[in-house]
Amino acid sequence: MKDQAHTLRKIFEGTTPPCPHVLSVTSGKGGVGKTSIVVNMSIILASRGRKVLVLDADLGLANIDVMLGLTPKYNIQHVLAGQCALEDIILEGPEGIRIIPASSGIQELADLTHEQQLCLMNSLDYFNQDIDYMIIDTGAGISRNVMYFNAASQRVIVVATSEPTSITDAYALIKVLRKHYGIKRFDLIVNNVSSKVEGDQVARQLSLVCDRFLGDVVLETLGSIPEDKNISECIKGQKAFVGVHPAGEASKRLKRIVSRMEQTSRPSSNGNLQFFLRRMLLNQMKGSYHAGHSVSRSY
Repeated sequence: MKDQAHTLRKIFEGTTPPCPHVLSVTSGKGGVGKTSIVVNMSIILASRGRKVLVLDADLGLANIDVMLGLTPKYNIQHVLAGQCALEDIILEGPEGIRIIPASSGIQELADLTHEQQLCLMNSLDYFNQDIDYMIIDTGAGISRNVMYFNAASQRVIVVATSEPTSITDAYALIKVLRKHYGIKRFDLIVNNVSSKVEGDQVARQLSLVCDRFLGDVVLETLGSIPEDKNISECIKGQKAFVGVHPAGEASKRLKRIVSRMEQTSRPSSNGNLQFFLRRMLLNQMKGSYHAGHSVSRSY
């Protein structure tokens, strides 16, 4: 494996070749179906010939491996402890997606030592030329760990439902990322809706609040996914719903969302793994990650 100094030189000199798109999928509130969307979105991309790496960044509540019925022998904790390399912990899921499993109960990434952060960056650099997308499944809320990954990604996809608390918490997440991290562009997926009209209403409501109180934030709606009992059954059975029910309405909607996401891809310097790694390091060096944020729910 390449040494850490080599990785750092490439990051700051900008000498790496074109890198994969780095997307974070996040939510202000837990239980909105974020991880299910990550898993199924990744499978759809892989079925279209894309090479996909999924990073389970919900370090305290690792769920992706459980959702797919996978049993990792090692996880990120073992990599950071120097017990194995990152490529040794990779799990293979449906359609060949690759998964970096997290572990419940380990330190949040922002609390790791400088040496551990360099270790992780050096390890991720191993995949630099071998993937098209890295999709990050963050935790829910506005904790330091959630902010850490969202702030370093090219594209932040917020998942919300029609529940008032979900909408309020989604706005709080967007507000923190705008005010503390300068992020102005977000994508929105409204999950578990009773109708497309309901999804449009949620998107409109959240957009109006962002326009009124944040001004320059752009919230692009990728689409909505209907409530479907088959999704719950698939989760219980540890299967991806796009694989079990490919012709179901939820699968069709998510496929359209993925198509829209690819069509509106934002090629820029902050769209690749090199930028992600650089942002991780710079934010650590600047000490810009605080131990969580106290955000009022008032607008």
